[in-house]
Formats: sequence, C-alpha cells, structure tokens
Amino acid sequence: MLKRTTHLSIMLLCLSLTISGCSLQDLLGNKKKSTAQDSQKQKPVIAVALDDNDPNQVLIKKGIEDMASKENVQIKYLSPSGTGGQQAQGQSSQDQKSSSGQTGSSGSKGGGDDPLQGAKVLVFQGGNPEVIQSALSKKVPVLALGQVPPGSKPAGVILPNQEKVGELMAQALVNKIQEGQAIILQGNPNENGTQERLAGMRQVLGKYPKISVQVIAGQPGSESLAKQALVEYIRKNPDKVQAVLADSETTAAQAAEVLRQTGLDKKVLLVGGQANVLSLQRMAGGNQSGDVDVAPYLQGVNAYQWAQKLLKKEPLDVNDSVTSDQGEIPAKVLPVKAVTPENLAITQKSYTKAISMAEQAQKSQTQQSAAGAKSSSSGGDNKDSSSSGSNQDKSGGSSSPSGASSAQIPQGASKVTEHVKTTITREYLNDKGTVLGTEQSANEQVRTVPADVIKKELEQQKQPGGQSGKSDQKSGDKSGGEGQSK
Repeated sequence: MLKRTTHLSIMLLCLSLTISGCSLQDLLGNKKKSTAQDSQKQKPVIAVALDDNDPNQVLIKKGIEDMASKENVQIKYLSPSGTGGQQAQGQSSQDQKSSSGQTGSSGSKGGGDDPLQGAKVLVFQGGNPEVIQSALSKKVPVLALGQVPPGSKPAGVILPNQEKVGELMAQALVNKIQEGQAIILQGNPNENGTQERLAGMRQVLGKYPKISVQVIAGQPGSESLAKQALVEYIRKNPDKVQAVLADSETTAAQAAEVLRQTGLDKKVLLVGGQANVLSLQRMAGGNQSGDVDVAPYLQGVNAYQWAQKLLKKEPLDVNDSVTSDQGEIPAKVLPVKAVTPENLAITQKSYTKAISMAEQAQKSQTQQSAAGAKSSSSGGDNKDSSSSGSNQDKSGGSSSPSGASSAQIPQGASKVTEHVKTTITREYLNDKGTVLGTEQSANEQVRTVPADVIKKELEQQKQPGGQSGKSDQKSGDKSGGEGQSK
C-alpha cells in the first residue's frame, strides 16, 4: 500500500510539472539564477557625475574608488550629458566581467534611458543638471561636490575652503609686491565659490592701499569672455598691470596664454587658485608665481564617505553650511594650502605620482574588462581549446600566457585565472618633506586569460624547440604581452 501511494505521488508531481511547462532542472536553475540576481540587487549603487572641465577629475575619481574598493558597493559614473554611465570600482571581478560583457558603457541594460537606474545616491559635481531634478523626483539623495548647483537643494555639499583659497592667492601676491594694479580674473561670477574667493582676496588686499584691484569676469556659459576682456584691458594699460589672480585653472591657463602672447609672462605675476599638474608645471617653468592646493583627492574620499552615510541614513559630520538660492545647505569644508616655490617640488611629485597610479589602475581595469568580454564571447570554444591542450601537452618548455613564469601548461587546461594583489603605501608629508604618517591599502583582483590565448600557447609548445610559424609566433607574443600588461 505504501509503495502504491509513493508511485501515485510521483505521478502527480510529474503531471504538475508537465502542466506548468517546467522541469525539476528548470526549478533548480531558476532558483540559482534568482539567488544571483538577488545578490546583485542587494549591492548598493552610487551614481557619480563629475565635471569634465575639472583638471583634477582623475584625483577626485581616485579618492572615490580607493574608498569604494574596500567595500561592497558599485560606482556608476554618468556621462556629461547624463544619458548613461559606466560601472567602476567597488565590485568583484566577476561583476565587472558581467557588466562589460552585457551592458556596454551604459552600466545597465537600457541604462541610456534612465542613467539613475538602481542608484541609491547621486554625487553631482557637473554634467546635465536635469539628472539632479530626476534624482530629487525619485527621492534619490543628492550630494553636491565643489559647489551647490543652482536651483537645487542637495542633502549636503563637500567643497574646499573657498574663502581661504582667495586669501592664499592674495597672500602670494603681497609676498612679491605691495603696490601696483592687480587683476582678479573670474570665469563664471555666479558660481557659489567665486564670490567667496573674491571676498578672501579683498580681505587681504584691503590691507595694502597702494594695490588697486580690477575685477574682470566672464559670463555663465561664456567664460572665454574673461580672456577677451583681459586682452583688451592689457592693450589699453600695457604698463599698469603688475599681477593677475586667476581663481581656476581655466582662467589661469587663459591668463598665461595672454601674458605669453603680449610678452609679459616674465614681468606680470600670475597666481592661480586650483593647483593641478599643468599649473604646477607653469610654476616650475617660472610662468606662474603661486597656486593653491584644493585637495582634490580628499574631495573624492569625503564625497564617498558622505554618500555612504546617506545610504545608511547616518548623520553627516557637518562643519559648516553654504547659503544657496534654496536655503542653507549642510557642508563639509576641507582645508586648503598654498603652493609656494619652497614646497613646489613636493607638491608636484605628489600630484604626478597620484595621477600616474590612477591612470595605471584605470588602464588595468579597462584591459581586464576587455579580456572578460573576449573570454565571454569565446566561451563556446573552450571545449576545443581543452582538446587541443590535451593533444599538445607533450611539447617542450614554454611560458605562461601572461609571460610571468616558465611553467608548463598542465594537460587539459582550457583557461587560466590569475590572482593579482596590489599594495599601495601613501605617505603624508609636511612642507619640509618630513613624513608625518603612512597609510597602506591593498587591492586584490582575479582575472581570467581567454581560452584562445591558451590554445596559441599550446600550439607553440608543440613545435620542436618551442618554435612555430611566423604568424603564430607574432600572435602568441602579442597575446602574451597583453596578458602581462594587465
């Protein structure tokens, strides 16, 4: 009786599966797929819109990504138009491979239609202002970086001490001259930080009655008008101008060009307010007298930290507030420091090294994503590669696909995964070059060498003495070089 009941239960289960159009394997597969999707959905996404005109965008990005790499988050950078974005640090290699193979540069399927798809927080420095309104309408918290966008009321703003920037710029001037005419060159006078910088400059220059001040400003969307006005003013007053204070890299570069064209680059002092690699090069070449380090890396670090607080609904560590057209905005104001001839070498080395590391990391990530996409597209060839490896394993010595070792490829190998661990040591120095403290961070990645690279290596091993046809040798060398550079 029990056996008959059991058979009846099995028949009913099979009938149920047949009617529903599902198999037991489908149920198990769907459960596994659902679990993976749930895991992906649980990973918080932080959307980041950076200003393409910021000369220190790479350092801001590095600050964000260094923090994100330590936690299980996903950074999605939006394009300047706000129509899409690309995923970045803070996710596993498998996630990166999946996104690069399936989503393209938009960061998600259909991401071009909704750049904020999946985002829980928006960090906004520049780009399409409509993205902010879209975020606010969807109740996605907005964190402003550098300045408060007009017409919006973000949850907070991270920015350098703009008034102090102006004071340091003016101080660099009065350290050289105490009388004459100084031009304050502004790009967009309506930006939040512009008026604060101007107030800081006036506070210092007001103590020197023999220094007269002439403010030349551009207009929103037409910052080049400031350059044209500077050219006209110098033409009419060729011997009166003693110095130019340019509060951004855009205006500083314009002023440097004007002074060079008029032959005044060695006679008129130029002081900038946004240190970057190019401005530091001008200082080293004697074409700029001073600058201000606005801590772009720390801007990125603090922006990420505040974004995390918004994600977790934790209170922000506010130390100031900013007045906007929408009211008071909670702010975190970061300290700035003057770049002088005395600390120029240290500052320049710090900027150059940090940018080099950021660019190398970006290059490695791009190559890894490309390798992942290539591996995914050639997944159907793995079986053939495995068979090829089995038949060719008896060949002589060889090198690994990445060129990192000379170990022979084991029989039956169809792909290679490499574990790469990078350790970064960061030093904090004072103006005299003394190390005040050190910090270490580690980043571990797993990358996969495509199956076709294994196949080519095995073909080379089969040849006597490790030689092969010219075309195969070139192809193998190229593949090995790519693997080594990743």
